[in-house]
Amino acid sequence: MSVQAEPPSGECRASITSWRVEAGEQAPPTVSRPGYRIRLRARCPGCGHEGPLRSEEEEAVEDACDHAFPDWRDMPVMEPRPYEDARRERWYAAARAVYPRGWFEREGPVREYRPHGGMRPLLGAAPGGGYSVGVACEPPASPPAPALQQSLFG
Repeated sequence: MSVQAEPPSGECRASITSWRVEAGEQAPPTVSRPGYRIRLRARCPGCGHEGPLRSEEEEAVEDACDHAFPDWRDMPVMEPRPYEDARRERWYAAARAVYPRGWFEREGPVREYRPHGGMRPLLGAAPGGGYSVGVACEPPASPPAPALQQSLFG
């Protein structure tokens, strides 16, 4: 495993690789499920950094995000991403408004509230094509309704 001595560069990206291992192969302590035959690791295409071996995709993606976007865990949690085009575009705009400028242009992850489990990270689901990482938490606060809407439905 390579060790990075300096902070990630602007070229760092959150990426993982995976492969199948042979039965009986010794698993390092970073592998939470030694009997599972798939291994994953964060691997940065920008600087060559590699994370520890993992057996869980979520762990490898989190390692990759920790490397390329060290403060990603402090970013706001968004409502679940809608499937309908118009609503999804509004969701993308809302995410761009609360995340740092340039975050999604570098394929930064978005933290997404997932009310019914389903915590698997989704590559390509963030506004810039990065990961959407599921978060188990209280639902995010909805933005206040405009005054006209409140008067009609309040």
